[in-house]
Amino acid sequence: AAGTKWNFLPFKPGLVGGHCIGVDPYYLTHKAQAIGYHPEIILAGRRVNDNMGPYAAAELVKAMIKTGHTVASSKVLVMGLTFKENCPDLRNTRVVDVIRELEDFGCAVDVTDCWADNEEAVHEYGISLVGAPKAGDYDAVFLAVPHREYAAKSSKELRAYLKDDGVLFDLKGVLPLGEADLRL
Repeated sequence: AAGTKWNFLPFKPGLVGGHCIGVDPYYLTHKAQAIGYHPEIILAGRRVNDNMGPYAAAELVKAMIKTGHTVASSKVLVMGLTFKENCPDLRNTRVVDVIRELEDFGCAVDVTDCWADNEEAVHEYGISLVGAPKAGDYDAVFLAVPHREYAAKSSKELRAYLKDDGVLFDLKGVLPLGEADLRL
């Protein structure tokens, strides 16, 4: 019902990055602390947002373990690297947190992003983008940034990248409920 109202903004769980929302609260909290105010709510929000990448990666790892995968030898495809959908901007993307956490678990991670510039991804994060992921090659697919090109894919098309027992994580819930193995 709320979505039918004028000026409704449909916020969803996800990774909060970018050059504005992911950074500006720190300027505000710094100034607030400088004048003697302790902005606990703002700082709590930032702690939640800053830990969402590792949390999401850990949830994927748990799902992989439950389906019998040996995580340390698993191959994961992360779809989307930019900080938000349909935008080539890589500044302060929190998808990198997911990738690093999965790598810390021992996963081999391929990253694809139809909007991001490969040279910038390599320069800023040391991540070389995969142009065309191979079908049936992955133990898990992590749909991190649902650019319109990815959101237009059905769960069947996304599952085509997976091995038979693979796990599909739809971070932002763009697929119909029940079509992904995991979502926030």
